[in-house]
Amino acid sequence: MNANVLFVRPLGVPENWEKGELWLSVAKMSGVKLSVDHDGIEASRFGSSTSGHVMLYDTKGQLLFSGGITPLRGHSGENAGRSAMVALLIQGQAAKDQTPVFGCPLTGKAKDSEELYDASHEN
Repeated sequence: MNANVLFVRPLGVPENWEKGELWLSVAKMSGVKLSVDHDGIEASRFGSSTSGHVMLYDTKGQLLFSGGITPLRGHSGENAGRSAMVALLIQGQAAKDQTPVFGCPLTGKAKDSEELYDASHEN
């Protein structure tokens, strides 16, 4: 399995804005390729507009699953999307091929980007 993870960097935010805690966590995963998606161009090509959107393709490029794998925004745990992904990876089939995505918008105006920058650096 190849895993490609895109981190969207909105227009107007500083260089390396996306390289926070989640980036560092994903970077530790074996076999995962990380990429920066400037202003969500790649996400848009795939029809994704919300953070946390996961897509699974087979070796022929056919979309097998599209959706969220979290039960709520910012939460982890069992849910229909995660169960579908696991079933597809282990058994090759699942009860669902789409689930709702709970996350933040991937693109927006410069003002929104500034707010995203401020919020992502609070602690």
